[in-house]
Amino acid sequence: MTWFFVPRVLSAVFAIAILMVMTKVLGPAEFGRYNLTLLVGTILFSFSFLWLVIAIARFHHAKEFEGRTIATVMGASVALAFFLLVLSSLLTLVLPGEWVENLKFAAIFCISHGMHELGAACLRQYHEGPKYAAVTLLRHAIGVALAVGFILNGGGYESAVIGMSIGAAVTGGYALLIAFRRSGIVVPKLAELKTYLSFGFPLAIVSSSATFFAMFSQSILAILAGMESVGYFAAAQSLAARTLRLPMGTLSRVVGPSVFEAQEVQGKASSDAVLYRYFSFLMLISMPILAVLIFSADVFANLLFEPSFADQTAGYIRILTISSFVFGLQGAYLSFAFTRSKKTVLQLIISVTTLLGHAAISYLFIYWLGAKGAAYAFLVSAILSFLVYFQYGRRIDRISIPLAEFGKALAGLVAFAPLGLWANASTGLMQQFAILALGLTIMFVALLCVGQTAALAVVRKLKRRLLIGGFPSSE
Repeated sequence: MTWFFVPRVLSAVFAIAILMVMTKVLGPAEFGRYNLTLLVGTILFSFSFLWLVIAIARFHHAKEFEGRTIATVMGASVALAFFLLVLSSLLTLVLPGEWVENLKFAAIFCISHGMHELGAACLRQYHEGPKYAAVTLLRHAIGVALAVGFILNGGGYESAVIGMSIGAAVTGGYALLIAFRRSGIVVPKLAELKTYLSFGFPLAIVSSSATFFAMFSQSILAILAGMESVGYFAAAQSLAARTLRLPMGTLSRVVGPSVFEAQEVQGKASSDAVLYRYFSFLMLISMPILAVLIFSADVFANLLFEPSFADQTAGYIRILTISSFVFGLQGAYLSFAFTRSKKTVLQLIISVTTLLGHAAISYLFIYWLGAKGAAYAFLVSAILSFLVYFQYGRRIDRISIPLAEFGKALAGLVAFAPLGLWANASTGLMQQFAILALGLTIMFVALLCVGQTAALAVVRKLKRRLLIGGFPSSE
């Protein structure tokens, strides 16, 4: 499990470093174009390849497919890649020039990203941990090195997209070569494709809902406020998403099998107990990040971005951090109500409906409040989406939010707040980080004092390791 979990966490750290580099070398307007192109490419991936990635995870060991899943998925993927290239070429005949350029580079990124995700999914099924880790981490290293090199040699945002695409394609191609040697490639049967599509497509769209929300926000912002505003907003949104939603989603994927196993083997009460404990750990990893980015946003804005960029971004960070936390709770916790009850189509309908609502809210807020309205619209949409998920989820599977654990986590946030504000008002970087470290320590002590389940479990585990490793028994 370590080979598959740790690289995903490190990949989030690398993504923040890439964010810092790209905002510095591209500037706000070009970074906005770069980020929008990647979002379009990611959305194309959600519609084209992601359901096949999900099919590999779900059906690789299914007896009815007789070990053909990876081979048939690879066959379908080749056909889809050619279809996307042909479609993007044909659309150049009907779309305006700027749209054509964006779509062309988005399609290139989509195919490259698809190669990487499909290859990584195959490596995971083969239990090739070290190779999976190498492919996951080298993608960012190769991509950012090429992107920065292209930009410094006079390229714009397009060259950055090409660099990142090459990083994904090279590492993904290596993984797919391993898959080809082990499983081969065959043309899928129509019945197989129908099974993959009916199961994987709704989950693909639902799991990509955060990307759709971001795309709508940034597109409307570009139309009403200009591309520079998109750059500032996108930087803050990427920071909040990478630091909060990604670790929450990763923990959800790790715990998910235990939730479903407990339900199938021991019943709903046992599954609910696993969810309760999981919620406590979800608070333990997310609340410190939430506290730091809310109370000390200026510290990280000035650390990651140029001064002029930081001044524009810090205001977005606080609001979008709260939004990401709410969306994270929805996707990493409330979504279990739909997956446990196998109501993923209902989940898809809710996601599409709330997305359309978000588009309307974003337009009104940006029109009335200017660029800042995009962040407030994102927060309002996150809260409304969470409430809809909660109400419909309770009707089909009564998953409750452990208010006691949430209250204990809030107590830790309150304990951190004075130290966070002090760090935000300080000037020296070392002093700021020392204050933040003290604040996080006080926060953890506060969690222990109020009896937060996950914090107590961490201390008990540390004590056991210390007793076993450092203090042999007197016998």
